[in-house]
Amino acid sequence: MKRLSWGLLLLLTLAALTASLTPAWSQEVTAGVVGTVTDPSGAPLNGATVTVQDTERGTVWNTTTTDAGAYVVTRLPVGIYQVKVTAPGFETAVHPSFVLVLNQTARVDVQMKVGKVSETIEVTGAAPILQTQSTEVSTVIDANTNVSLPLASRNYLQLTLLAPGVTNVDPDGMRSPQIMLNSGRPYINGNREQANEYLIDGILNSEDKNNETGYTPGIDAIQEFNLITQNASAEFGNYQGGVVSVSTKSGTNNFHGDLYEFFRSDYLDANEASSGWTQGVTNGQLGYNAQGVAIKPELRYNQFGATFGGPIIKNKLFFFADYQGQREVNSGTTAAQVLTAQARTGDFGQLCTDWGGSFNGAGVCAGGAPPTGVLTQLIYPNGPSAGKPIPNNNLATAGYTIDTVASNLFAQTKYYPVPAINNLEGNNLFYKSGNDLKTTRAT
Repeated sequence: MKRLSWGLLLLLTLAALTASLTPAWSQEVTAGVVGTVTDPSGAPLNGATVTVQDTERGTVWNTTTTDAGAYVVTRLPVGIYQVKVTAPGFETAVHPSFVLVLNQTARVDVQMKVGKVSETIEVTGAAPILQTQSTEVSTVIDANTNVSLPLASRNYLQLTLLAPGVTNVDPDGMRSPQIMLNSGRPYINGNREQANEYLIDGILNSEDKNNETGYTPGIDAIQEFNLITQNASAEFGNYQGGVVSVSTKSGTNNFHGDLYEFFRSDYLDANEASSGWTQGVTNGQLGYNAQGVAIKPELRYNQFGATFGGPIIKNKLFFFADYQGQREVNSGTTAAQVLTAQARTGDFGQLCTDWGGSFNGAGVCAGGAPPTGVLTQLIYPNGPSAGKPIPNNNLATAGYTIDTVASNLFAQTKYYPVPAINNLEGNNLFYKSGNDLKTTRAT
């Protein structure tokens, strides 16, 4: 009985694990091919074998025609395909290679010719570039266009501005390298930026609070970019503006990749066309013009990366990886306020003296002219002395101890630096602003 119970428990565990491995449903981000196969008289041909082959990966999909001569092959990854039709008593028909784009359903009709199956004819006709199987209105941008367009920060969302009905009230948010919370988003068909749906390989790519875009893939890692602005099919939802769908690259039977870097520096910039120039260095700048405006502020901008993909097992298993990094340093005009070395020990006497005040014999701050609302005298918050001034604003001598977390923070000057100016009157730390971003992906 005990052995049976353990066996049942093991069976239930395996069933639970199998259920947990079931793939989640996602929006369709593939393509499809449909068509009709007829004989020389135009009558539908039943039972013909239709083979759709990915010419880059060697993968094939097979189906047969119905009584109406129709066939349907769905969920094809975007790429270059070839359609071949065979039937007893007819020559093998091969349709020339054509490109399937994201969310496209291409129609390829084939009329067979009587002959031996061993004989092959090439079906003539234009590539099925028109979307005749659905009513959606969309704009597709392929990989070559992605990397060829001069995108200021290589943010793929800038590509949405190429579609009709799309604008942005703050273009700088899309031109400048940004983190998720600051990245600009498109306004589609008059709707707000929060009204869009963002997908990467069929998976939702936005957060719930404000519908910010999450992961931003490198441009070189994008196979195709598709923006649906109207009449999206039933698998798409949760949007009023548009569906921004991205399909990333994968490996093929050939090794392929690239290596790139985009570089900017103030050393390569021309001086501003302003009236006058004064020599010297002030506040970290190279100089000021006659109006006191900084000329040629420091700029170091590097955006670099690489992609590489290929076969692991030809026609069956592939890999693709990409990396993109960004380093940006701007001029040292950003300021902040940090605690001085004196304040880090618990002595906040500078709250009084930095504003021109002084402590009397009782340790109470007097004199000075601080702005309205500026704290100059610390008060006991509780206990027997609640409401009375802390002598000389010195918390250490008043019996207070520094929290361990704060003490450890003060010791890490790399993360909490010492001020450049020893006062608490205002900003006392000046540093170079910029960002350090990177994206990686491997499949």
